[in-house]
Amino acid sequence: MQKKAFDKIQHPLRIKTLNKIGIEGKYLNIIKVIYEKSSANIILNGEKLKTFPLRSGTRQGCPLSPLLFNITLEVLVSAIRQEKYIKGIQIGNEKFKLSLFVDDMILYIENPKDSTRTLLETISKYSKVSGYKINIQKSIVFL
Repeated sequence: MQKKAFDKIQHPLRIKTLNKIGIEGKYLNIIKVIYEKSSANIILNGEKLKTFPLRSGTRQGCPLSPLLFNITLEVLVSAIRQEKYIKGIQIGNEKFKLSLFVDDMILYIENPKDSTRTLLETISKYSKVSGYKINIQKSIVFL
């Protein structure tokens, strides 16, 4: 669903989200140290170019990366779940709007015609603060 999902989430949003869910003190500081001062270099024709700061993404191969991504994505998930104009489907006594696996999201919408606009607005708002973008080529709709 996402364009290189792990590369896009902005570091300040990640830190704010972690703090909001109660991760603080030394654990939050460790994550800050890993991400707030991260930088990269590009080597072009054997020459190392100027170092530049990384302001988004998670570290490739880091065992924390999937967890940090999903914690930050939970902001969007909560917004979708709480939005009354996005109607989920009823299965037995339970209502479902979505399910997630890492950066893949499945949305279960009762009436897509009525819910899609609000859903896209919700994703757009999240995208503006997070850097999250939907990969249209990987998106599928079943009606």
